[in-house]
Amino acid sequence: MKKLFIASTLTLMSASSFAATQGTLLLQGTIDQVLSLSVTPESGVNNSLDLTSTETDLKVAEVSEETNSNTGYKILVRTANGGLLKNGSLDEVSYTMKYDGTAVTLAQSDTEVKNESTGGVYSYASDVEISYTGQSAASLTQGTYSDTVTFTIQAN
Repeated sequence: MKKLFIASTLTLMSASSFAATQGTLLLQGTIDQVLSLSVTPESGVNNSLDLTSTETDLKVAEVSEETNSNTGYKILVRTANGGLLKNGSLDEVSYTMKYDGTAVTLAQSDTEVKNESTGGVYSYASDVEISYTGQSAASLTQGTYSDTVTFTIQAN
């Protein structure tokens, strides 16, 4: 019995001698990445272009960019017809574009038009403007002339 009492006393003493005088608690939360782009056409402009008049820097849309990427972001542009308003296979009118005041190289593959290389929180609106040289109606084939432009936002 004496041995059991001594062993119990030693066990209790050793347990209390290992108790810490301080402790830590990790608190943390996670924010998911936001990467969003929306295109707002300029009402009554983008789909009713007067191809008989010359236009310079005609605002046709606004692109809203929103991100919280820790690596920054970039905007890419591509056009189905490579910068041509086409009337099927009958005729075409070429145009140029500016994104946020900077000239865009229009192609059927993605072209980088903006790059924010620093991570952070961004909420920005960029104007999309086009220019073209008007032609007389008699020099263009009757029909609808169009091109589809695609804007993409990506994290760096």
